[in-house]
Amino acid sequence: MPEVRTPPARVGILLNPGSGRVRRQLPALRRIAAALPDALLQEVSGPREIEQALRLWQAGPQDLLVVLGGDGTLQATLTALLREPAAGLPGLLVVPGGTTNMSAADLGARRKPEAALRALCAWLQGPGPAPRLVERAVLRVDGETDRGPQFGMFFGAGAILGGVRYFHRHIRPTGVRGALGPALAFGRMLLSLLGNRPHPLLPAMPARLSTEGADWQNDWLLVLASTLDRLLVGCRPYWGAEPAPVHFTAVAHRPRRLLRVLPALLCGRGAAVAREHDGYLSRNLEALQLSGPEDFLLDGELFQAREPIRLSSTPPLRFLTF
Repeated sequence: MPEVRTPPARVGILLNPGSGRVRRQLPALRRIAAALPDALLQEVSGPREIEQALRLWQAGPQDLLVVLGGDGTLQATLTALLREPAAGLPGLLVVPGGTTNMSAADLGARRKPEAALRALCAWLQGPGPAPRLVERAVLRVDGETDRGPQFGMFFGAGAILGGVRYFHRHIRPTGVRGALGPALAFGRMLLSLLGNRPHPLLPAMPARLSTEGADWQNDWLLVLASTLDRLLVGCRPYWGAEPAPVHFTAVAHRPRRLLRVLPALLCGRGAAVAREHDGYLSRNLEALQLSGPEDFLLDGELFQAREPIRLSSTPPLRFLTF
């Protein structure tokens, strides 16, 4: 990945003190952030605070915005920036400070929050290496009930919502930390898939899916769309070959040959074994419309839906990582 050659004109830091990794290192992160030259640190805990912080700062294309939180913090930041975009967007330095950090991991952010901030400080002060630059499109989701378009990196509907609710009800209260909790919930869903009878975690979702030149009506197990290359635990459950930015996969409820197809599907080899007539569908798309789902997931956050939901993508944004 290319490196950024020119340091930013200004630096703004959005720090979510409630994010998983941030919460455990909060005093140290505050000290390091306060020592960054000419940086504005703002602590934010939700979409409204993020909107207010960005309105106060008014970042431009020569500036750098550091997002220190989890997938939900990044999603809310993208929405605040893109819903009413200014003439130019700042570069976005993504620091994985949440529980799963799926977006940050796929963009190439490998350092823990304290190490990433120290690397940023070293770069701004001169001797340290520059961050890497990744250009990536972002999903736009129209169809949320109250708050207008939402922007993020991963959309899910159907059984994936059951997995998230299972995590919050049964795993999170046990005190399991880090990515292990979501991984356990993911494993529980896989076990439910392999059973011989319908499982309450995996209800059928009647929906109509429409894109240019194609239309599918079915009871679906799950529908997902993403501009990320890899998802939780490194899986890549799509196999479209079209030159378009949105990876889209839909699996029918109770699909055929699941035991044979599932391992290949998770590893990005679905094209070899997954067939549409057996209930497996994957494309790379410019846009997709869904009629039927009552709610959906976007970067780990749950939203209520109104019909139809329309997915599209933005032009590539500049993401920076250490």
